[in-house]
Amino acid sequence: MNATASGKDIWSRRLLIGLYRAARCLSLLSCRLDVERNHIELKAPRQQCNRLLTIIWRSILVNIYWTIIPDVFLRARKTESYADVFAMLQSASVILFAVGSFIVQVCAESRFIVILNRYIALYGRICALTQSPELFPLKFSVFYALKLLLTIGGCLYELPQLLPMRHILHGDVGHILTGIIGIYMWMGTLFMLDACFLGFLVSGVFYEQMGAHIGAMLLGMRSIDLMDDETSQTKSLPQRYSHYRRMCLLCDRADELEACGSIYSELYQVTLSFRSIFQFQIFFYIYYNFIVLLLMLYEYIWNYLDDGHEATDLVPFIMVAIKLGNIVLLIMCADYTIKKSQLPQMMPLDIVCTDIDQRWDNSVDMFLSQLQTQQLEIKVMGILQLNNEFIPTILSAIITYLFILIQFGFTGGFDVVEEIAKRNLSARN
Repeated sequence: MNATASGKDIWSRRLLIGLYRAARCLSLLSCRLDVERNHIELKAPRQQCNRLLTIIWRSILVNIYWTIIPDVFLRARKTESYADVFAMLQSASVILFAVGSFIVQVCAESRFIVILNRYIALYGRICALTQSPELFPLKFSVFYALKLLLTIGGCLYELPQLLPMRHILHGDVGHILTGIIGIYMWMGTLFMLDACFLGFLVSGVFYEQMGAHIGAMLLGMRSIDLMDDETSQTKSLPQRYSHYRRMCLLCDRADELEACGSIYSELYQVTLSFRSIFQFQIFFYIYYNFIVLLLMLYEYIWNYLDDGHEATDLVPFIMVAIKLGNIVLLIMCADYTIKKSQLPQMMPLDIVCTDIDQRWDNSVDMFLSQLQTQQLEIKVMGILQLNNEFIPTILSAIITYLFILIQFGFTGGFDVVEEIAKRNLSARN
Protein backbone atom coordinates (compact mmCIF):
# COMPACT_ATOMS: atom_id res chain seq x y z
CA MET A 1 0.00 0.00 0.00
CA ASN A 2 1.56 3.29 -1.04
CA ALA A 3 2.09 5.98 1.55
CA THR A 4 0.60 8.67 -0.68
CA ALA A 5 -3.05 8.69 -1.64
CA SER A 6 -4.44 9.58 -5.04
CA GLY A 7 -7.28 12.06 -5.25
CA LYS A 8 -9.64 9.53 -6.85
CA ASP A 9 -9.63 7.13 -3.92
CA ILE A 10 -8.94 9.54 -1.06
CA TRP A 11 -12.29 8.68 0.53
CA SER A 12 -11.49 4.97 0.61
CA ARG A 13 -8.16 5.64 2.30
CA ARG A 14 -9.74 7.96 4.85
CA LEU A 15 -12.42 5.37 5.51
CA LEU A 16 -9.90 2.60 6.23
CA ILE A 17 -7.73 4.83 8.44
CA GLY A 18 -10.85 5.95 10.28
CA LEU A 19 -11.91 2.34 10.85
CA TYR A 20 -8.48 1.53 12.29
CA ARG A 21 -8.68 4.47 14.68
CA ALA A 22 -12.22 3.51 15.68
CA ALA A 23 -11.02 -0.04 16.45
CA ARG A 24 -8.29 1.38 18.68
CA CYS A 25 -10.74 3.65 20.49
CA LEU A 26 -13.18 0.77 21.06
CA SER A 27 -10.39 -1.45 22.54
CA LEU A 28 -10.75 -3.91 19.66
CA LEU A 29 -7.13 -3.53 18.55
CA SER A 30 -4.05 -2.81 20.65
CA CYS A 31 -1.60 -2.82 17.74
CA ARG A 32 -0.03 0.28 16.23
CA LEU A 33 0.03 1.31 12.58
CA ASP A 34 3.57 1.51 11.17
CA VAL A 35 3.73 3.96 8.24
CA GLU A 36 7.38 4.95 8.51
CA ARG A 37 8.43 2.93 5.49
CA ASN A 38 6.91 2.62 2.02
CA HIS A 39 4.36 0.05 3.16
CA ILE A 40 1.87 -0.04 6.00
CA GLU A 41 1.96 -2.74 8.65
CA LEU A 42 0.18 -3.42 11.93
CA LYS A 43 2.53 -4.20 14.81
CA ALA A 44 1.92 -5.39 18.35
CA PRO A 45 2.60 -3.01 21.27
CA ARG A 46 6.26 -2.65 22.10
CA GLN A 47 5.85 -2.96 25.86
CA GLN A 48 4.33 -6.00 27.53
CA CYS A 49 2.88 -3.88 30.33
CA ASN A 50 0.62 -2.16 27.82
CA ARG A 51 -0.67 -5.55 26.72
CA LEU A 52 -1.36 -6.56 30.34
CA LEU A 53 -3.22 -3.31 31.07
CA THR A 54 -5.28 -3.82 27.93
CA ILE A 55 -6.28 -7.33 29.01
CA ILE A 56 -7.29 -6.10 32.49
CA TRP A 57 -9.28 -3.24 30.99
CA ARG A 58 -11.12 -5.57 28.61
CA SER A 59 -11.90 -8.01 31.43
CA ILE A 60 -13.52 -5.21 33.42
CA LEU A 61 -15.51 -4.16 30.37
CA VAL A 62 -16.76 -7.70 29.76
CA ASN A 63 -18.01 -8.02 33.35
CA ILE A 64 -19.87 -4.73 33.09
CA TYR A 65 -21.11 -5.65 29.62
CA TRP A 66 -22.66 -8.84 30.97
CA THR A 67 -24.84 -6.85 33.37
CA ILE A 68 -25.82 -4.11 30.91
CA ILE A 69 -26.63 -5.90 27.65
CA PRO A 70 -29.83 -7.67 28.85
CA ASP A 71 -31.58 -4.28 28.95
CA VAL A 72 -31.43 -4.12 25.16
CA PHE A 73 -32.99 -7.44 24.22
CA LEU A 74 -34.85 -8.85 27.21
CA ARG A 75 -38.31 -7.72 26.14
CA ALA A 76 -40.61 -10.24 27.75
CA ARG A 77 -40.71 -9.50 31.48
CA LYS A 78 -43.72 -11.74 32.05
CA THR A 79 -44.22 -15.31 30.93
CA GLU A 80 -47.92 -15.26 30.18
CA SER A 81 -47.74 -17.44 27.08
CA TYR A 82 -45.48 -19.84 25.24
CA ALA A 83 -44.58 -16.99 22.89
CA ASP A 84 -43.21 -15.02 25.86
CA VAL A 85 -41.02 -17.94 26.93
CA PHE A 86 -39.73 -18.35 23.40
CA ALA A 87 -38.97 -14.62 23.16
CA MET A 88 -37.06 -14.73 26.45
CA LEU A 89 -34.97 -17.65 25.19
CA GLN A 90 -34.24 -15.73 22.00
CA SER A 91 -33.17 -12.66 24.00
CA ALA A 92 -30.94 -14.72 26.29
CA SER A 93 -29.22 -16.36 23.31
CA VAL A 94 -28.42 -12.96 21.79
CA ILE A 95 -26.98 -11.80 25.12
CA LEU A 96 -24.72 -14.86 25.33
CA PHE A 97 -23.58 -14.40 21.74
CA ALA A 98 -22.87 -10.69 22.29
CA VAL A 99 -20.61 -11.34 25.28
CA GLY A 100 -19.03 -14.36 23.59
CA SER A 101 -18.28 -12.33 20.47
CA PHE A 102 -16.24 -9.79 22.42
CA ILE A 103 -14.38 -12.52 24.34
CA VAL A 104 -13.53 -14.37 21.10
CA GLN A 105 -12.24 -11.15 19.56
CA VAL A 106 -10.03 -10.42 22.56
CA CYS A 107 -8.58 -13.94 22.60
CA ALA A 108 -7.89 -14.01 18.86
CA GLU A 109 -6.50 -10.50 18.41
CA SER A 110 -3.06 -11.74 17.33
CA ARG A 111 -4.67 -13.82 14.57
CA PHE A 112 -6.73 -10.81 13.51
CA ILE A 113 -3.56 -8.72 13.18
CA VAL A 114 -1.92 -11.40 11.03
CA ILE A 115 -4.88 -11.59 8.64
CA LEU A 116 -5.07 -7.78 8.41
CA ASN A 117 -1.37 -7.61 7.56
CA ARG A 118 -1.89 -10.24 4.86
CA TYR A 119 -4.65 -8.13 3.36
CA ILE A 120 -2.37 -5.08 3.41
CA ALA A 121 0.49 -7.00 1.78
CA LEU A 122 -1.88 -8.40 -0.84
CA TYR A 123 -3.07 -4.88 -1.57
CA GLY A 124 0.51 -3.83 -2.29
CA ARG A 125 1.13 -6.84 -4.56
CA ILE A 126 -1.99 -6.18 -6.61
CA CYS A 127 -1.10 -2.48 -6.91
CA ALA A 128 2.38 -3.41 -8.14
CA LEU A 129 1.03 -5.93 -10.67
CA THR A 130 -1.72 -3.73 -12.06
CA GLN A 131 0.49 -0.60 -11.83
CA SER A 132 -2.34 1.20 -10.11
CA PRO A 133 -1.73 3.57 -7.17
CA GLU A 134 -5.11 2.67 -5.62
CA LEU A 135 -7.48 -0.27 -5.95
CA PHE A 136 -10.59 0.71 -4.04
CA PRO A 137 -13.21 2.21 -6.36
CA LEU A 138 -15.85 4.70 -5.33
CA LYS A 139 -18.44 1.94 -4.94
CA PHE A 140 -16.36 0.52 -2.07
CA SER A 141 -17.02 3.66 -0.04
CA VAL A 142 -20.64 3.79 -1.20
CA PHE A 143 -21.44 0.22 -0.16
CA TYR A 144 -19.76 0.57 3.20
CA ALA A 145 -21.54 3.89 3.74
CA LEU A 146 -24.83 2.09 3.07
CA LYS A 147 -23.91 -0.56 5.62
CA LEU A 148 -22.94 2.16 8.08
CA LEU A 149 -26.32 3.85 7.65
CA LEU A 150 -28.07 0.59 8.51
CA THR A 151 -25.88 0.22 11.60
CA ILE A 152 -26.60 3.79 12.71
CA GLY A 153 -30.32 3.19 12.16
CA GLY A 154 -30.17 0.24 14.53
CA CYS A 155 -28.16 2.22 17.08
CA LEU A 156 -30.81 4.95 17.21
CA TYR A 157 -33.15 2.32 18.63
CA GLU A 158 -30.77 0.21 20.74
CA LEU A 159 -28.43 2.72 22.38
CA PRO A 160 -31.15 4.79 24.15
CA GLN A 161 -32.19 1.61 25.95
CA LEU A 162 -28.69 1.21 27.39
CA LEU A 163 -28.82 4.77 28.75
CA PRO A 164 -32.48 5.76 29.27
CA MET A 165 -33.21 9.47 29.39
CA ARG A 166 -34.79 9.15 32.84
CA HIS A 167 -31.40 8.34 34.37
CA ILE A 168 -29.90 11.47 32.83
CA LEU A 169 -32.80 13.68 33.96
CA HIS A 170 -32.63 12.30 37.50
CA GLY A 171 -28.83 12.65 37.64
CA ASP A 172 -28.31 8.99 38.54
CA VAL A 173 -24.51 8.86 38.24
CA GLY A 174 -24.24 5.07 38.71
CA HIS A 175 -26.70 4.23 35.95
CA ILE A 176 -25.25 6.92 33.67
CA LEU A 177 -21.73 5.49 34.08
CA THR A 178 -22.80 1.89 33.44
CA GLY A 179 -24.93 3.06 30.52
CA ILE A 180 -21.98 4.83 28.91
CA ILE A 181 -19.83 1.70 29.32
CA GLY A 182 -22.65 -0.41 27.88
CA ILE A 183 -22.90 1.87 24.84
CA TYR A 184 -19.12 1.72 24.44
CA MET A 185 -19.15 -2.08 24.50
CA TRP A 186 -22.16 -2.42 22.23
CA MET A 187 -20.59 -0.13 19.64
CA GLY A 188 -17.53 -2.40 19.73
CA THR A 189 -19.77 -5.40 19.10
CA LEU A 190 -21.44 -3.70 16.15
CA PHE A 191 -18.03 -2.67 14.82
CA MET A 192 -16.91 -6.31 14.78
CA LEU A 193 -20.10 -7.33 12.98
CA ASP A 194 -19.52 -4.65 10.36
CA ALA A 195 -15.94 -5.90 10.00
CA CYS A 196 -17.38 -9.20 8.70
CA PHE A 197 -19.07 -7.30 5.88
CA LEU A 198 -15.95 -5.22 5.25
CA GLY A 199 -13.70 -8.28 4.91
CA PHE A 200 -15.87 -9.85 2.22
CA LEU A 201 -16.19 -6.49 0.46
CA VAL A 202 -12.41 -6.05 0.35
CA SER A 203 -11.91 -9.60 -0.98
CA GLY A 204 -14.56 -9.00 -3.63
CA VAL A 205 -12.90 -5.75 -4.71
CA PHE A 206 -9.52 -7.50 -4.95
CA TYR A 207 -11.01 -10.30 -7.05
CA GLU A 208 -12.77 -7.78 -9.28
CA GLN A 209 -9.60 -5.76 -9.84
CA MET A 210 -7.61 -8.90 -10.68
CA GLY A 211 -10.29 -10.06 -13.09
CA ALA A 212 -10.32 -6.65 -14.77
CA HIS A 213 -6.52 -6.75 -15.07
CA ILE A 214 -6.56 -10.19 -16.72
CA GLY A 215 -9.32 -9.02 -19.07
CA ALA A 216 -7.26 -5.96 -20.05
CA MET A 217 -4.22 -8.19 -20.55
CA LEU A 218 -6.16 -10.46 -22.92
CA LEU A 219 -7.47 -7.45 -24.81
CA GLY A 220 -3.93 -6.19 -25.28
CA MET A 221 -2.79 -9.60 -26.51
CA ARG A 222 -5.16 -9.42 -29.46
CA SER A 223 -2.52 -7.35 -31.26
CA ILE A 224 -0.09 -10.27 -31.01
CA ASP A 225 -2.60 -12.61 -32.60
CA LEU A 226 -3.38 -10.18 -35.40
CA MET A 227 0.20 -9.53 -36.49
CA ASP A 228 0.00 -12.01 -39.37
CA ASP A 229 -3.38 -10.79 -40.57
CA GLU A 230 -4.04 -8.21 -43.23
CA THR A 231 -5.05 -5.80 -40.49
CA SER A 232 -1.38 -5.50 -39.55
CA GLN A 233 -0.87 -3.52 -42.77
CA THR A 234 -3.61 -1.04 -41.93
CA LYS A 235 -3.52 1.99 -39.74
CA SER A 236 -5.03 0.01 -36.87
CA LEU A 237 -1.60 -1.53 -36.24
CA PRO A 238 1.03 1.04 -37.19
CA GLN A 239 3.97 -1.12 -36.03
CA ARG A 240 4.66 -4.70 -37.07
CA TYR A 241 6.68 -6.83 -34.69
CA SER A 242 9.00 -9.65 -35.64
CA HIS A 243 8.25 -13.23 -34.71
CA TYR A 244 10.92 -13.06 -32.00
CA ARG A 245 9.47 -9.88 -30.56
CA ARG A 246 6.03 -11.43 -30.50
CA MET A 247 7.31 -14.48 -28.62
CA CYS A 248 9.02 -12.18 -26.09
CA LEU A 249 5.77 -10.31 -25.54
CA LEU A 250 3.93 -13.57 -25.17
CA CYS A 251 6.45 -14.86 -22.62
CA ASP A 252 6.10 -11.64 -20.67
CA ARG A 253 2.34 -12.14 -20.59
CA ALA A 254 2.85 -15.75 -19.51
CA ASP A 255 5.04 -14.56 -16.61
CA GLU A 256 2.38 -12.00 -15.73
CA LEU A 257 -0.29 -14.69 -15.73
CA GLU A 258 1.83 -16.81 -13.39
CA ALA A 259 2.13 -13.79 -11.09
CA CYS A 260 -1.67 -13.47 -11.26
CA GLY A 261 -1.95 -17.12 -10.29
CA SER A 262 0.25 -16.53 -7.25
CA ILE A 263 -1.90 -13.58 -6.17
CA TYR A 264 -5.10 -15.54 -6.75
CA SER A 265 -3.76 -18.34 -4.57
CA GLU A 266 -2.85 -15.92 -1.78
CA LEU A 267 -6.20 -14.12 -2.08
CA TYR A 268 -8.02 -17.44 -1.89
CA GLN A 269 -6.09 -18.43 1.25
CA VAL A 270 -6.59 -15.02 2.86
CA THR A 271 -10.34 -15.07 2.21
CA LEU A 272 -10.66 -18.55 3.70
CA SER A 273 -8.54 -17.52 6.68
CA PHE A 274 -10.72 -14.48 7.23
CA ARG A 275 -13.82 -16.65 7.12
CA SER A 276 -12.25 -19.14 9.55
CA ILE A 277 -11.11 -16.49 12.05
CA PHE A 278 -14.31 -14.45 11.88
CA GLN A 279 -16.78 -17.30 11.47
CA PHE A 280 -18.11 -16.88 15.01
CA GLN A 281 -18.70 -13.18 14.36
CA ILE A 282 -20.21 -13.92 10.93
CA PHE A 283 -22.56 -16.46 12.46
CA PHE A 284 -23.43 -13.99 15.22
CA TYR A 285 -23.97 -11.28 12.59
CA ILE A 286 -26.65 -13.35 10.87
CA TYR A 287 -28.09 -14.78 14.08
CA TYR A 288 -28.24 -11.41 15.85
CA ASN A 289 -30.00 -9.60 13.01
CA PHE A 290 -32.36 -12.54 12.44
CA ILE A 291 -33.31 -12.92 16.12
CA VAL A 292 -33.75 -9.19 16.68
CA LEU A 293 -35.91 -9.12 13.57
CA LEU A 294 -38.09 -11.86 15.06
CA LEU A 295 -38.22 -10.08 18.43
CA MET A 296 -39.41 -6.91 16.71
CA LEU A 297 -42.16 -8.86 14.97
CA TYR A 298 -43.09 -10.44 18.31
CA GLU A 299 -43.26 -7.02 19.96
CA TYR A 300 -45.41 -5.61 17.17
CA ILE A 301 -47.88 -8.51 17.20
CA TRP A 302 -48.01 -8.56 21.02
CA ASN A 303 -48.78 -4.81 21.10
CA TYR A 304 -51.34 -5.23 18.33
CA LEU A 305 -53.20 -7.93 20.25
CA ASP A 306 -52.85 -6.16 23.59
CA ASP A 307 -54.22 -2.86 22.27
CA GLY A 308 -57.35 -4.48 20.94
CA HIS A 309 -56.43 -4.42 17.24
CA GLU A 310 -55.70 -0.69 17.28
CA ALA A 311 -52.91 1.04 15.39
CA THR A 312 -49.53 0.57 17.07
CA ASP A 313 -46.04 2.05 16.78
CA LEU A 314 -44.29 1.43 13.46
CA VAL A 315 -40.79 1.47 14.98
CA PRO A 316 -40.63 -2.37 15.11
CA PHE A 317 -41.41 -2.49 11.38
CA ILE A 318 -38.58 -0.05 10.69
CA MET A 319 -36.22 -2.16 12.77
CA VAL A 320 -37.33 -5.27 10.91
CA ALA A 321 -36.44 -3.58 7.61
CA ILE A 322 -33.03 -2.51 8.97
CA LYS A 323 -32.13 -5.95 10.33
CA LEU A 324 -33.30 -7.69 7.18
CA GLY A 325 -31.25 -5.21 5.15
CA ASN A 326 -28.17 -6.10 7.21
CA ILE A 327 -28.60 -9.82 6.51
CA VAL A 328 -29.27 -9.34 2.80
CA LEU A 329 -26.31 -6.97 2.42
CA LEU A 330 -23.87 -9.44 4.02
CA ILE A 331 -25.13 -12.36 1.94
CA MET A 332 -25.02 -10.35 -1.29
CA CYS A 333 -21.49 -9.18 -0.46
CA ALA A 334 -20.35 -12.79 0.10
CA ASP A 335 -22.02 -13.82 -3.16
CA TYR A 336 -20.31 -10.88 -4.89
CA THR A 337 -16.93 -12.15 -3.68
CA ILE A 338 -17.64 -15.67 -4.92
CA LYS A 339 -18.76 -14.51 -8.37
CA LYS A 340 -15.81 -12.16 -8.83
CA SER A 341 -13.43 -15.00 -7.92
CA GLN A 342 -14.81 -16.91 -10.93
CA LEU A 343 -14.23 -14.14 -13.50
CA PRO A 344 -11.09 -15.67 -15.11
CA GLN A 345 -12.95 -18.92 -15.79
CA MET A 346 -15.29 -17.00 -18.09
CA MET A 347 -12.46 -15.52 -20.17
CA PRO A 348 -10.97 -17.09 -23.36
CA LEU A 349 -7.60 -17.77 -21.79
CA ASP A 350 -7.12 -21.10 -23.56
CA ILE A 351 -7.66 -19.84 -27.13
CA VAL A 352 -5.26 -16.90 -27.19
CA CYS A 353 -1.98 -17.17 -29.14
CA THR A 354 -1.93 -20.97 -29.21
CA ASP A 355 -0.02 -21.08 -32.50
CA ILE A 356 3.00 -19.00 -31.49
CA ASP A 357 4.61 -20.52 -28.42
CA GLN A 358 3.79 -23.21 -25.82
CA ARG A 359 4.85 -21.08 -22.87
CA TRP A 360 1.50 -19.28 -22.76
CA ASP A 361 -0.41 -22.54 -23.10
CA ASN A 362 1.45 -24.06 -20.16
CA SER A 363 0.83 -20.99 -18.00
CA VAL A 364 -2.87 -21.01 -18.90
CA ASP A 365 -3.19 -24.71 -18.09
CA MET A 366 -1.56 -24.20 -14.70
CA PHE A 367 -3.69 -21.14 -13.96
CA LEU A 368 -6.99 -22.79 -14.91
CA SER A 369 -6.09 -25.94 -12.97
CA GLN A 370 -5.36 -23.79 -9.95
CA LEU A 371 -8.73 -22.05 -10.25
CA GLN A 372 -10.49 -25.40 -10.49
CA THR A 373 -8.88 -26.61 -7.27
CA GLN A 374 -9.51 -23.28 -5.50
CA GLN A 375 -13.23 -22.88 -6.00
CA LEU A 376 -14.23 -20.32 -3.39
CA GLU A 377 -17.09 -21.24 -1.07
CA ILE A 378 -18.09 -19.26 2.00
CA LYS A 379 -19.60 -21.65 4.52
CA VAL A 380 -19.92 -20.58 8.15
CA MET A 381 -19.83 -23.08 11.01
CA GLY A 382 -20.22 -25.80 8.40
CA ILE A 383 -23.97 -25.15 8.11
CA LEU A 384 -24.55 -21.73 6.48
CA GLN A 385 -23.68 -21.40 2.80
CA LEU A 386 -23.50 -17.66 2.12
CA ASN A 387 -24.83 -16.97 -1.36
CA ASN A 388 -27.92 -15.37 -2.84
CA GLU A 389 -29.81 -18.66 -2.59
CA PHE A 390 -29.73 -18.29 1.20
CA ILE A 391 -31.90 -15.15 1.10
CA PRO A 392 -35.17 -16.99 0.19
CA THR A 393 -34.45 -19.39 3.07
CA ILE A 394 -34.29 -16.46 5.48
CA LEU A 395 -37.55 -15.01 4.15
CA SER A 396 -39.26 -18.40 4.40
CA ALA A 397 -38.15 -18.78 8.03
CA ILE A 398 -39.52 -15.31 8.85
CA ILE A 399 -42.92 -16.08 7.31
CA THR A 400 -43.08 -19.42 9.16
CA TYR A 401 -42.25 -17.68 12.43
CA LEU A 402 -45.03 -15.15 11.82
CA PHE A 403 -47.65 -17.85 11.41
CA ILE A 404 -46.48 -19.70 14.51
CA LEU A 405 -46.31 -16.49 16.51
CA ILE A 406 -49.84 -15.49 15.55
CA GLN A 407 -51.08 -18.92 16.60
CA PHE A 408 -49.33 -18.56 19.97
CA GLY A 409 -50.75 -15.06 20.35
CA PHE A 410 -54.34 -16.25 19.95
CA THR A 411 -53.99 -19.17 22.38
CA GLY A 412 -54.52 -16.90 25.40
CA GLY A 413 -51.38 -17.89 27.26
CA PHE A 414 -50.77 -20.25 30.17
CA ASP A 415 -54.13 -19.42 31.82
CA VAL A 416 -56.01 -21.08 29.00
CA VAL A 417 -53.77 -24.14 29.22
CA GLU A 418 -54.37 -24.42 32.97
CA GLU A 419 -58.11 -24.05 32.47
CA ILE A 420 -58.13 -26.80 29.85
CA ALA A 421 -56.09 -29.03 32.16
CA LYS A 422 -58.56 -28.47 35.00
CA ARG A 423 -61.47 -29.32 32.73
CA ASN A 424 -59.79 -32.54 31.60
CA LEU A 425 -59.09 -33.47 35.22
CA SER A 426 -62.68 -32.84 36.30
CA ALA A 427 -63.98 -34.80 33.33
CA ARG A 428 -61.90 -37.81 34.37
CA ASN A 429 -63.18 -37.63 37.93
